[in-house]
Amino acid sequence: MEKMATKILILSIGRYPHIGGKSTHIDLLKQLLPLAGFEPTVLSLSSLSPLKRNLANAPRFWGNITVDFALRRYFLKQMLNKMYPLEEFPLVLLQDTPAFPLCDRPFILTLHGSAPDEYASLGTIKPESRAYEKLLAEEIAALKSAQAIIAVDSNLKNQIISRASLPESKVTILPNTVDTTLFRPGTNKEQLKKEHGFLPEESLAIILRRLVPKNGVGYGIQALALLGRPNVKLIIAGDGPERPTLKKLTKTLGLEKQVLFLGSVSRERATQLLQIADVAIVPSVPDHNVIEATSISALEAMATGLPVIASSIGGLSELFSCQEGILVPPRNPEAIKTAWASILDDPSQAQSLGQKALAKVKKEYANEPWLSKYTTIIGRVLKGDKIGL
Repeated sequence: MEKMATKILILSIGRYPHIGGKSTHIDLLKQLLPLAGFEPTVLSLSSLSPLKRNLANAPRFWGNITVDFALRRYFLKQMLNKMYPLEEFPLVLLQDTPAFPLCDRPFILTLHGSAPDEYASLGTIKPESRAYEKLLAEEIAALKSAQAIIAVDSNLKNQIISRASLPESKVTILPNTVDTTLFRPGTNKEQLKKEHGFLPEESLAIILRRLVPKNGVGYGIQALALLGRPNVKLIIAGDGPERPTLKKLTKTLGLEKQVLFLGSVSRERATQLLQIADVAIVPSVPDHNVIEATSISALEAMATGLPVIASSIGGLSELFSCQEGILVPPRNPEAIKTAWASILDDPSQAQSLGQKALAKVKKEYANEPWLSKYTTIIGRVLKGDKIGL
């Protein structure tokens, strides 16, 4: 008789699907966990009816994120009690700490970033405000209550150990992964460029990021202005609150014919764009204690065999620690320009960087080893092991 798959609930206070690393992470959990005998189900804001979603979101229009989250939790709790009983779903994979008060069973917390710092970076709350302190208190409570914690890089691990006074053994570093069957090098770049409306002689750079302060997209645009090469185009694939500011910057710098704002794109479209690009830029910056972790967009570019220019911060420094890409100081368009020019002027260097990046991803960030480590943690928690205690 075939063994029944163990049901697992993936829980998030935010929308799913959505644009960003957390949503991509959930996509991968849904894709990979069934291969290991688990049946994942997602409960998120998007699970609610349109009326309840609108009611929950309403307080944010007058800046009250505390009431916003309280309403989300109230409606999600109703669904949790009715549709996802403990007897059927013995474990929660918690994706953000504002959803922690919903956890009425063992849970593994994957920390993609600190919620209070992320919202401060976005300008949703002010640092050290009452809303910030409440989110921080919830985050610390979630960290202390979790049966296991997954951090996506060592910087984040150190931050949460310090904040919550945790034993180091409770936190496992498990960097993000990338689907190397989806993100892979193209076969004929010149032909692919023609098919997408570009000239073969045009050099294409890509920034595949949400348009938020911590992603530093404006520094990539400034670097293009410093580069001064009309045959170079910059594709910006992503959306967010910074878009009007970035478009204004592009116009001010006279780059409207060289910078293409595509908005949010699907993962399938992202693979196509990476395959026609010649270089990827990840110009992240520290912002309100938010420091880039193991960037999924960087991993996707590496898996496509692209040379990558990235800021030397957080998980990016770990990702390119052995010269698989070019690291530059954050907030430094001149350094980005210099690295960019070196790739344009030395095709052999560009090829070497791309090959090293691809080899590293296949060896260290492919789905199979990641899934094995993840399911080992799940298995220990389901057995009742006290990780880190």
